[in-house]
Amino acid sequence: MTNNENLGSKKSEQLQENENFVTRILSFFNKYQNIIYGVIIGVLVVILAILAFNRFYIQKKNAEASAQIVQPIHWFIQGDTASLKLALEGDGENDGFLDIATGYKITKTANTANYYAGLSYLKLGQKEDALEYLKKFKKKEDVLWYACQATIGDLYDEQGDESQAISYYEKAVKGNDPYFTPIALFKLGQMYERKGDWKKALDAYQTIEKDFYAEYNKMSIAQYAERAKSQVK
Repeated sequence: MTNNENLGSKKSEQLQENENFVTRILSFFNKYQNIIYGVIIGVLVVILAILAFNRFYIQKKNAEASAQIVQPIHWFIQGDTASLKLALEGDGENDGFLDIATGYKITKTANTANYYAGLSYLKLGQKEDALEYLKKFKKKEDVLWYACQATIGDLYDEQGDESQAISYYEKAVKGNDPYFTPIALFKLGQMYERKGDWKKALDAYQTIEKDFYAEYNKMSIAQYAERAKSQVK
């Protein structure tokens, strides 16, 4: 058999396979078309329901929550004990952070309310409650979230839980914020020193020098870096 005949035979076989495949697909579709149409319609209904829920419910809730949180933030800024309690609990006419956090759970504002509730409890000296609400704050607002992780690290440090403190400081330093990050890096370096991990402590101090040189000088990090360097073997 010549090469041309071989090629022709192979092409014929390939065409036959393709035709068989198409035939099987059509046969399958004809057999289960009602189910297929039902699934497609079901998916479309779900998509439309989600879009409608977002437009007519979530957006409305977002607007309500955004308006509600203005007054408790005002109380929070005042900062005295009475104002902080009002910020948390409201005054009967205006909701506080706690009600906003639970009443508007699916909104971004509810997430923010958890953060401010944690800070309010912290200012009131109720550190267990502060930790509870700060840990509820989800990563939707990067700058606040990284600052929140550093604050949680501080709370665990005060409790003597070095492992948890280090874990949260390590999250905080990833924010690359010119104010919060060098502070968190310094605290992380101090934690590593306590554990005797001088190499990691030195890395933390040198990162401040490399990425936040102005803060490195302002915070007098050089002395800590030199001490860590002398301990690295």
